[in-house]
Amino acid sequence: MIFDMVKILVNEKTKILAKIIIGLILIQGIRIALKLYVFIFIERTLFTDTIITALFMTVLVLIGVTIAKKKGISLSVFPTRHKIIYVIVTIAALALLISTPFITGEKPLFIVSSLVFSSLITPIFEELIFRGYVWNKLEEKFKSKLTVYIITTLLFAIWHLGYIDTVIFRAGASNITFIMLMKVVTGLCFGIVLGAVRCKTKNCYSTIILHGVMNMFGR
Repeated sequence: MIFDMVKILVNEKTKILAKIIIGLILIQGIRIALKLYVFIFIERTLFTDTIITALFMTVLVLIGVTIAKKKGISLSVFPTRHKIIYVIVTIAALALLISTPFITGEKPLFIVSSLVFSSLITPIFEELIFRGYVWNKLEEKFKSKLTVYIITTLLFAIWHLGYIDTVIFRAGASNITFIMLMKVVTGLCFGIVLGAVRCKTKNCYSTIILHGVMNMFGR
């Protein structure tokens, strides 16, 4: 009897983990496929690559949030406490984002669009997936928050392998193994920090802000 209950529990955990992994692979796979299709018709440059990826992420966020709302799926986005502090931090982060091109003196359209993409769109996209949906789904099956934290962090690190198409386009294929390894390591370091913040604040709004600021300084 106990063995059967343990077996069922393990199977449920395995199934949810498998579904999450398949979903993440599909997201990256669809992104790559759509970009390959789009760039049949338009020239692929650093600027168009950034814009197309940003559009994909934005559309997916809108679809995901809409589906989550209709199905009553919690993404744990907004904080329930210390709202004034979050407002102040948000204003400070936006002020930093807006002022960065003036501080660095880099104002070309590509630089500005790249800054918005990496510091605003990407954090929203990735945090809603990992510290929002994935985190909450894992919490439904895993009682230990440490387990949820570790799994989410590892998945976030491996997730960065899915950006291989962009890396090859921008950096070439000569050092691709080393570059992808560094992306995974960077993703792991980011995941460790962001996951710790998610554990503490119990929302992914805080991780969106932190992720954005980290990307600003890590560009």
